[in-house]
Amino acid sequence: MSVSGVGSRNTYIYNAQTGKLSSKDGEKDSFVDYFNGDIRGDEDDSLNGFDRARKADIENLIEVWRQFDSTLLNEPGKEEYEITTEFVDAVTSTVQVDGERIFTCYNAGFFTRIDPSVLFYKEEPFQTHEHKEYDPSDNSVNIAVGDVFDLGNGYRLRVGEDEVYGEGYRRNNGENDEKLKALAWGLGALIHFAQGQWSGVMLEVGDKMASESGRSDMLGGITPMLLELLRQLGVDTDREFILNGTKCEVRNGKIREAGNHWGAPRAVREEAIRKYEEEMSRPLSETNAKKS
Repeated sequence: MSVSGVGSRNTYIYNAQTGKLSSKDGEKDSFVDYFNGDIRGDEDDSLNGFDRARKADIENLIEVWRQFDSTLLNEPGKEEYEITTEFVDAVTSTVQVDGERIFTCYNAGFFTRIDPSVLFYKEEPFQTHEHKEYDPSDNSVNIAVGDVFDLGNGYRLRVGEDEVYGEGYRRNNGENDEKLKALAWGLGALIHFAQGQWSGVMLEVGDKMASESGRSDMLGGITPMLLELLRQLGVDTDREFILNGTKCEVRNGKIREAGNHWGAPRAVREEAIRKYEEEMSRPLSETNAKKS
């Protein structure tokens, strides 16, 4: 048995009558012994955190999913089923039954590796310094440091190193000034989001602030203004688009990172998953010794 990790794919035979696993080729397998309770996880140095997660995935398939589908692992006259597991990454795995039915499992344990203070945003300068005009081939655009957006009414937005500045503020024009201020904050939040530094939830914070301003033209929040700005740049916001290298989509009127099930900013999430993978890769014997 090889040491488990990201990309590991293993197939076993599950006997629904005995509740036991066996290796497909009949050879001795440490994970099979571990699953069947013949050994503890810390009794074999080849077993690690991925094997503990694999065991939980199969047990959840057997105990939990079968409650939702009584036919799962319960076909008349059939005792043995082929179960295949695969780790897509440290926190995403799949379990397949007889090569047909795939269940995707998500492990939120990596959140324990995230400092709560950066769960939704991480204060860092903007990283995109290369401007890129709209590219219709992939519905993409870059908003970079130094970009200036003329709003056509004497107001401008200028992208600085770590925030967006509104320019053109005028005396006795408080309402438009407030709208410019809100849009500047929102564009800065959007850039941070597109660079994986802020969660899309932060855009909703701006929406809430704008809606509470009492201004009738801002009751919809900042997001509609940002979407209009993107459309003026050529972006088709009705389908998946790429902003500063990040695949985005609009879900229920909110801008989100496409494929992000977790909500945490990409940069924060990736760092936490890396640390989690390192922990998962440790042998169970070493992990248990560390706990004791």
